[in-house]
Amino acid sequence: MKKIVIAILCISFFLSVNPIMTNALSDVTYYSENEDSLAVKWLGRYSSQAPIDDGGTEIIAYDPNTYLAYSVNGSEKTLDIIDLSGLANGEKEIPLVERIQLSDFGVNAGDLTSVAIAPDSSYIAIAVPAENKVDNGYVVFMSTEGDVLTTVEVGALPDMVTITPDGSKVLVANEGEPSKDYAVNPEGSVSIIDVSNGVNEGDILTATTATFSDEIVADDVRKVHPNSTYPEDLEPEYIVVDKASQYGYIVLQEANAIAKLDIQSGEFLTVKSLGYKDFSLPVIKLDASDKDDAIDIRNWPVLSIYQPDGMDLVDINGKTYLLTANEGDTQDWDGFSEEVRVNDLVKDYQLNADLYQGYNQDELNQLIEKGLFEDEQLGRLKTSISHPKNEEGKYEAIYAYGGRSFSIWDAETLELVYDSGSEFEEKIAAFQPEYFHSNNDEDSFESRSDDKGVEPESVITGEINGATYAFTGLERQGGIMVYNMSNPASPSFDSYFTSRVLQGLEQDVTESSGDVAPEGLTFIQAEDSPTGNPVLLAAHEVSGTIAAYELGESSDSSLSELTVDQGELNPDFSPEQLEYELEVANKVDEIHISAMAQSPYAQVLVNGNDPAEAVALKEGNNEIIVEVEAEDGSVSNYTIHVKRLYASKREELLESENGFIFQTDISSLEQNSTLNLIVPETDAEAKEITITPEQVQQLREKEITISVEQTDLKVTFDVTTFTDDAPVTLLIKKLDQDKYEYSKFALTEIYQLEFMQANQAVTNFETPVTLSFELTKRNEAASIYYWNNAEENWDQIGGTLRDNLITAETDHFSVFTVLDSAAIAEAEKDEDGNSDVTDEPNNPNEPVEPNELNNTKNEEQPTATPTDKSINKLPDTATNMYTLLLIGGSLLLIGMAIVVIRQQKKKISND
Repeated sequence: MKKIVIAILCISFFLSVNPIMTNALSDVTYYSENEDSLAVKWLGRYSSQAPIDDGGTEIIAYDPNTYLAYSVNGSEKTLDIIDLSGLANGEKEIPLVERIQLSDFGVNAGDLTSVAIAPDSSYIAIAVPAENKVDNGYVVFMSTEGDVLTTVEVGALPDMVTITPDGSKVLVANEGEPSKDYAVNPEGSVSIIDVSNGVNEGDILTATTATFSDEIVADDVRKVHPNSTYPEDLEPEYIVVDKASQYGYIVLQEANAIAKLDIQSGEFLTVKSLGYKDFSLPVIKLDASDKDDAIDIRNWPVLSIYQPDGMDLVDINGKTYLLTANEGDTQDWDGFSEEVRVNDLVKDYQLNADLYQGYNQDELNQLIEKGLFEDEQLGRLKTSISHPKNEEGKYEAIYAYGGRSFSIWDAETLELVYDSGSEFEEKIAAFQPEYFHSNNDEDSFESRSDDKGVEPESVITGEINGATYAFTGLERQGGIMVYNMSNPASPSFDSYFTSRVLQGLEQDVTESSGDVAPEGLTFIQAEDSPTGNPVLLAAHEVSGTIAAYELGESSDSSLSELTVDQGELNPDFSPEQLEYELEVANKVDEIHISAMAQSPYAQVLVNGNDPAEAVALKEGNNEIIVEVEAEDGSVSNYTIHVKRLYASKREELLESENGFIFQTDISSLEQNSTLNLIVPETDAEAKEITITPEQVQQLREKEITISVEQTDLKVTFDVTTFTDDAPVTLLIKKLDQDKYEYSKFALTEIYQLEFMQANQAVTNFETPVTLSFELTKRNEAASIYYWNNAEENWDQIGGTLRDNLITAETDHFSVFTVLDSAAIAEAEKDEDGNSDVTDEPNNPNEPVEPNELNNTKNEEQPTATPTDKSINKLPDTATNMYTLLLIGGSLLLIGMAIVVIRQQKKKISND
């Protein structure tokens, strides 16, 4: 049972797509969101050796009796016969048996376009256009060995050949394209060749031709060229036939229509338009610009024509359905081209909300005012001049080509039953966001958004283990979408797989690119397969290769056990749970994973390595992928998001409207760790750093220490003083030095520091705050001081000096700076001697000379040198007396202590 794996990309950017499963095999990349999606195994490849993008492989027919396949090689103009029997033995290279040259066909041929094989494998039929495509072409009948049996002339440009299930008729879609100069435009038609008596060498067979008439064409069927008749304008592209061999259904791609043919009468019954796909509806969206440098899948005022290319027919629960791959196509010739871009027709638009289900007129007008026709919106979208205009000659809607989807139609009524909407684009955006809307000749990003997107080219159905699946090849993106058809009215997405190797943006497709641009799909049921299991053959036009994929039920790729040697998985392990979180301490730098698979044959890898190997952890977030690959190649990925906590972390503060904030994920920090917040360099005199109540709570719970750092100052604190019911703001304000005493002796700037919470200053702290000042150069006399407002002087705190950094603690906030205490003391001496003092301010970054005291006090109130914790002021005349009293008092205290000690000793002796 395959499991869901989380998509990383840079996609959840824009999409709510479920997790993804990816096959680990190098030959195929597989994505799914389902637990029991279809298993896909890449078996092997045939390479035509054709140059890139030269049509080396296009359409395939398969013979179950011989395991031979017949491939149209447009590059070499040959029919390549290849042998698939080696796939049963594990051979990866599908060999070429024979290459039949177009010159051996015996007709005037310019190309070959399609091949089909009789139900009884008695012959093959090849569609062969004439050298001049507007002339009648041929169907060449060959034996399965490649010998020409007979030829039949058909209509102009036979583009597809098929054989009815009962083997009685060969049907040919004669596309009837115009010449490049549009001087000649042959009628499109379907040729019917009666082969009910078999096809033998030399048989003379003829074709009857089913042609179109205006009477059977519905009024709303699109006409591309205004001067052409419907028979000239309708170009048959693809044919499918019902099980009873009664009706043929023909895609008319450019006209966006399907014709129904009565095979027995050889007449068309109806030609019905497929209508418009309204991209204004909520579930129908598209990415419309290749110039916005982003994946932007959303609603637009766009009506697109489905224009299918490939088609299939399937019976489910007694009802017949048509499946179409809605590629989109244009008439773009030298003599006439309908193709333009939206911004070429800006003056020709008069958008009418009546044509859209998702907009009213005001909303449409607002979209136009907001730049709807600019290149980043709809300006680059390819559109057509062959659409309806109103009486004023204006287009009332924006039209596009292709449905970018696959659709299901009721074969009886030709009414739409289901359309995959925008799912193809959304899945690619989730699965391959880096290469979203890539081209098929270059690995690119959204180069097809303005055109037809992923371009669904072909679709085919097949039954696997009792369920019907639809496979749609995406020509541009290069992979195959798989849907479960159990409910035709609402098919479910099963998986997406590709054997294209994306090699880097703007890298050309090369031989190393694997299989690129699926064109024709052929489903081989299990009983006809060389391996005994269902096989899908996909001819890839650009790479010139045919890939063989084996299809089957998924094996069990889930785990039965998953444990770690550090911490605990959250949530507890369960085989269905694919994502886990794990938190480990900073000291843990590696982790061991133990994983056991449900299946004994499954392979388990941890980050691509042997599970026995330890996984190294970096600080912060880590991701460990436990990959389980079952025996059928299906893969489940279990993801463990490991958070190795930080012992400390640095973050530069972000500037906001009210100062500075920080966004560190506090949960990623270890208990008792430090968060260093760096203040950006600004010219602002005041800086406010805000801590939200949520951050206060988290910091308190983890007992985190915060350090706010700028060039010359660091403030270190915790938040135990604060509650978590209001933001906390730290103010750091640079003050004018001239306003403060002794500013001449300042070795740093003077700062006001303040904590505010709930509009009140927090002045005292439960835990002291540490202040660190950076000095220009080391100064042994440096000391940290705070300004005592009550006494209007500096009080000394002190500090520990290490190199040029001085650090001290404080239990309150005030105004702080670093002063040269020796210079101040010397200045006091000079002041006693009435020495001259200059009034010029001192540069805090230059050493202060002792005689540079800036005394701002009144001469009647002389100052003293600041001392530890307080400044004691005495008159200058009492200085000597103060010293003598201090010495005498000290001697008195010493004497008293000696007396007390002697008395105590005497007491002890008497006891």
